[in-house]
Amino acid sequence: MILVLASIIAVFLAGSTCGIFAMLVIGIHAEERRVMRNRSNPTRPDSSRAGAVSRHLLTTRTCDEAPTRVPAGR
Repeated sequence: MILVLASIIAVFLAGSTCGIFAMLVIGIHAEERRVMRNRSNPTRPDSSRAGAVSRHLLTTRTCDEAPTRVPAGR
């Protein structure tokens, strides 16, 4: 019984991981298509939801790009 439950959980986690990865790849592909399309026609909308999510997940920030912190008032 425990083996069956462990296999069901493993299949669920593997499926979830594959689904998240697939959505990330779809978002990257959508962003690439949008950028290529906007080079020829700049009146197109900015971004799709999948593209915005993938851009947010894959964005890296350095100290130079981070917003300045406000010191705590004491």
